[in-house]
Amino acid sequence: MTSIPFAQPGMAGRDLSDTFTSAEIFNSAIPHPVTEDFPVAADLVLPALSVVGLNAAASSLAMATRNFAPGSKASGRLVFSGSGAADDIITIGATVYTLKAAPTTVAGQVKIGATAAETASNLIAAINGSVGAGTAYGSLTPPHPDVSAQSDAAGIVGIFAKVAGAAGNAVATTETGSATAFANTTLVGGVDQIGAQAIGVTTAPVVDTDAAQRVAIYRAGNFNPDALNWDASFDTDSKREAAFRDAPTPTNILIRKRL
Repeated sequence: MTSIPFAQPGMAGRDLSDTFTSAEIFNSAIPHPVTEDFPVAADLVLPALSVVGLNAAASSLAMATRNFAPGSKASGRLVFSGSGAADDIITIGATVYTLKAAPTTVAGQVKIGATAAETASNLIAAINGSVGAGTAYGSLTPPHPDVSAQSDAAGIVGIFAKVAGAAGNAVATTETGSATAFANTTLVGGVDQIGAQAIGVTTAPVVDTDAAQRVAIYRAGNFNPDALNWDASFDTDSKREAAFRDAPTPTNILIRKRL
């Protein structure tokens, strides 16, 4: 993060927009204006001093909206009732995992453990690309592109879409073999984010560069709402003053009308 010096009394205000000077944009130096860089998608255009949040994939800034509801990640469970047998297959999305007594370099091979819990642990390592390449699972196995995994209990693998949203509900989960069983044939429970939670204010116009970029936004400051650019859903002074009240850390932005 970067601290932005607040103009001292007697210093000329720096023009930040066609209408407002810095002295008119900031009501006071408390909290001190601070910036942080965020990604912006190609072709996105935003005016200076826009109230922004992150899109559903958290991959780009977007105009913040009054009506915001966070998305949720699709999830599923795979239960091992035993350690499994050679050539049992577990499929998650387009990725196939095959149980083997002794995995080689082949991608997707997972070592059969002495217990259900051990085989489940090896599968979790393979899905996440964590410790065990070449022993617990095939050394050329890449991390799964769409999901991550965790141990929900001994012999139970919890699987979660990496990105929140309903699209995760389309990730297929199937298995062959008598010692494994998914709760459902796809992940379930994924819900799309509605709108975008306000987290900051753009420091300058975001121009279309035909390529993804990173730009600075204010994460802290005391702002005059009349100087900012708002989504149409913030259509009253009270809605604007409440815009950042539930913002995630480290956002520390106050919105107050100038006296």
